Amino acid sequence: MIKGQLIVGLFIISLIILFNLIFQSTLFQWIGIYGVVPNTALILVMSFSIYSGKNRGAIIGFSIGILQDVVFGRTIGLNALIFMIIGYLVGFMDQKIFKDSLLIPFTLTILTTILYETINLMLVFLLGYRIELLSIIKKMLLIEVIYNSVVSLIVYYYISKLFKSGLMKKGY
Repeated sequence: MIKGQLIVGLFIISLIILFNLIFQSTLFQWIGIYGVVPNTALILVMSFSIYSGKNRGAIIGFSIGILQDVVFGRTIGLNALIFMIIGYLVGFMDQKIFKDSLLIPFTLTILTTILYETINLMLVFLLGYRIELLSIIKKMLLIEVIYNSVVSLIVYYYISKLFKSGLMKKGY
């Protein structure tokens, strides 16, 4: 039973990640606000990590990140590293937070979006790229924080229903 549950859980997560990748590269490009699209990969990492714990959160974060790095042609490993860190940190709070409140994913999305962009900017800067920090903060970060936070309420609602439904258990 445990092995079957593990396979079902991995299959469901894999399908969600795959659909997210397809939607993020196609449909979501049309719903951008001032050129900013929601970072649903980050929202998925945060949502899965809340229910999965730090180790699985890190693995899910790494998997989503490396997939994004390969598909979107960014520096390979950049998103994988950042999402792995975020998955671990959010998953670390697994037993310490009240998962039924929508305030939790809303707040965590604000924090993880800021963390994601901060680490991303630092690593991009260290790789030698020129960045205009003030422009990025004004135009992109503020819009992305708000956009991600609102979208996270919808995504988290369905991820939490999935975990509560019995299809996904802690032991997946």
